[in-house]
Amino acid sequence: GSTLRVNGVPYEVIGVMPEGFLFPSGDDLWLPLQTDPLAGKRGDTEFLSVLGQLAPGVTVEQASTELGTVSQRFAADYPEANAGFTMSAMSFVERQLGPEPKQLLYTMLGAVFFVLLIACTNVANLLLDRAAHRSKEVGVRTALGATRWQIVRIFLSEALVLAALGTVLGLALAYVAIQAFNRAIVDTQPPFFIDIALHPTVLLFSVGVAILSTMLAGLIPALQASRPDIAEVLKDESRGASSLKLGRLSKSLVVFEIALSCGLLVAAGLMVKSVTKTRTMDTGFAMADVFTARVGFPSSYTDTVLQRQFFDQLDDRVSALPGVISASVSAGLPGAQQGLGRTPFALDGTSHDRDQDFPTTRSLSVSSSFFGTLDIPLHAGRLFTEGDRADGLPVAIVNARFVEQFLGGGEAIGRRVRFGATQTTAEWLTIVGVVPNVFAGDPQEPMPPIVFQPFAQSHASFAYIAARTSLPPLELTSQVRGVVASMQPDVPIYWPMTLADAVAEPLWFVRVFGTMFMLFGLVALFLASIGLYAVMSFSVSRRSREMGVRMALGASARHVVALVMRQGAWQLGLGLTIGLALAAAISRVMTVVLFDVEPLDATVFSSVAALLALSGIAACLIPARRATRVDPSVAMRSE
Repeated sequence: GSTLRVNGVPYEVIGVMPEGFLFPSGDDLWLPLQTDPLAGKRGDTEFLSVLGQLAPGVTVEQASTELGTVSQRFAADYPEANAGFTMSAMSFVERQLGPEPKQLLYTMLGAVFFVLLIACTNVANLLLDRAAHRSKEVGVRTALGATRWQIVRIFLSEALVLAALGTVLGLALAYVAIQAFNRAIVDTQPPFFIDIALHPTVLLFSVGVAILSTMLAGLIPALQASRPDIAEVLKDESRGASSLKLGRLSKSLVVFEIALSCGLLVAAGLMVKSVTKTRTMDTGFAMADVFTARVGFPSSYTDTVLQRQFFDQLDDRVSALPGVISASVSAGLPGAQQGLGRTPFALDGTSHDRDQDFPTTRSLSVSSSFFGTLDIPLHAGRLFTEGDRADGLPVAIVNARFVEQFLGGGEAIGRRVRFGATQTTAEWLTIVGVVPNVFAGDPQEPMPPIVFQPFAQSHASFAYIAARTSLPPLELTSQVRGVVASMQPDVPIYWPMTLADAVAEPLWFVRVFGTMFMLFGLVALFLASIGLYAVMSFSVSRRSREMGVRMALGASARHVVALVMRQGAWQLGLGLTIGLALAAAISRVMTVVLFDVEPLDATVFSSVAALLALSGIAACLIPARRATRVDPSVAMRSE
């Protein structure tokens, strides 16, 4: 029953949604859609998002097929407006998130399973060690009538006890980690429908994986230890050496573990390098001490002359605020993926037969003070001036990437471009200046070609204000809001933030998940090193009598170390070879989530190989040096 003034129009409140209902894009208030389908000609209307609920039993793919059929009928009935266009369906989450976060989440899931497999391999190796020490006990049990299943059950029961303890500790750790993760992303404005918590389904999945991994890690040692050949087991134990099959299996598991660790470490290295690039990249413009906010006219304001006057005055009045060094108005913000949409264009002197043949570029309308406010220097020609008005010569400024990609690096000043495709009626724009490349906010195309237009020559109902200030930037919020309110009370400002924060928003998932990848990589490195050390230590301990005999017969400490190191070296070398091949495959899948990093980055691959090699050598060297301290007489008596 109460009345709210929204977009300059009074609305009566007729309902209140539950707290937490923000569908479809984090909204707090909903207005009825009011359109007049007869107000314009076909094809000349506003764009709308279409949301629908699938009928029971209908898949997204089936709905997409049906929409494709509908679009074909439209194209046949109205070729002038619908030819070449098609419709398809996708899930709401996929539409909201886009491909990059989704691909990144699947990549993260793969990384988690890699760590799990490495941990399982370690546990399996430790259980193999334990099984080898208990081989005589198993032989006696078998000789007394124990079945193979009874032997396997003993080992699996012990593994399940370990799993139960690990699961409880893991869930406690997960709870703490989730709280920390949610605190870490609170400022990144994640989608409202993402609720990161220990949901019952997640809990059941985690417990199920824990049980499955226990079976995986414990079953192989149990089956190996329960072999029915009693004579071989007892003889093997009497020799003081581990079973040959157990030894081979244990070494094979280490190779597998090193390979997985290598793949995961390369993925972690690529993500860490991506994170580093996001923090150290040269955006091409200054971000320090710059306030930004969006200002927009409601749809009820249709006077374009009034809007242009408003933005002209807004630029001047914000520039006059205390503490403001320079201010500008633009249709978007570089680095924030706002207002830098792709558009087809043509160069004067070129022609294209079909719309899809036209090249595309980013475009941005800016005021004459834009380049000075963001400290973007001039490469060639001139910048926009106050004389570039709506009734003046249509002009444009392009960046260096545009010149390189579309003009072959040649002369740009004086060339002409025109936005649109075959049916365009847009004016030709004369290029009057060239500026450096600037970050556009797209992780997949950090420095794209961009065409800048004078704001006065390209109408916009919404714009961004950017102000360089000597004060803390966000202190300008109330002052800018006051200026806007004094000029147009129904025009709000929103999204006030520093330019640095605006640039960071599109890259939040790269930074947050890149840090997690680094943690996964460190865990994998630790587990792989421990695994290799455990196997080498086990091998040395089982061969203590052999080492004693060798040293009693004159073998030097250097020869004993070399013997142990050779055994670890081939495992390390084989694991690295397989791991680098695996890493090459993984890195190609990660292309969509990397920021300005090549998937086959030689530095990352060589660094990971060197790191694993050093860790492996250290893991082999410790038990090798311990072997040189074996007293031959003690070693002979130990068996």
